[in-house]
Amino acid sequence: MLCSDATQRKIRTALKGEMLCQQALSRCDCETEDFLFYSQIIDLIEYSDLITPSQLEFIAYTAVAARLFLLPIQPKSWFFEFAPHSQPQNQSAESDWLNDMPAFVQTTIKQNQQPITLLAVGGDGDVVDCLLLEAQLELPGLRLQFGQPLRIFNNRLQPSAIAVQSERLWQQQYA
Repeated sequence: MLCSDATQRKIRTALKGEMLCQQALSRCDCETEDFLFYSQIIDLIEYSDLITPSQLEFIAYTAVAARLFLLPIQPKSWFFEFAPHSQPQNQSAESDWLNDMPAFVQTTIKQNQQPITLLAVGGDGDVVDCLLLEAQLELPGLRLQFGQPLRIFNNRLQPSAIAVQSERLWQQQYA
């Protein structure tokens, strides 16, 4: 939960205190860039079937908090298959979607070949910080709930087909 010193408003997120840097627990003011990122998240997810209307603000605030305050965490890539685009001949396709964060992305669990959908909120080079968009994820030694962060190497991620359908719907409504 984040708290504004100025308004005393508490903002619920999926991030636990131990996941956040010290700056998150002290007074911090929002920048214009933070409001723009929040708006980008809302624009991306409001026409998606992945998020219910009651989860919209929750995931948007979690995404902003993760981008600003999330402590570096160990990538959990070994649980997931390599994405089809991670082959050397497809490197240009990989770099295109990585520049468009926030974005819906998908990966596949090695153990059972189950696809999972994530919200990519940031990254640095080879690693992407994502939020889980499934109700829960249980892997050996790892249990996550909706909205909690997961760090994955970008060669395990690909743009989500569901997101593409949502984008087309959004574009049709505003065309």
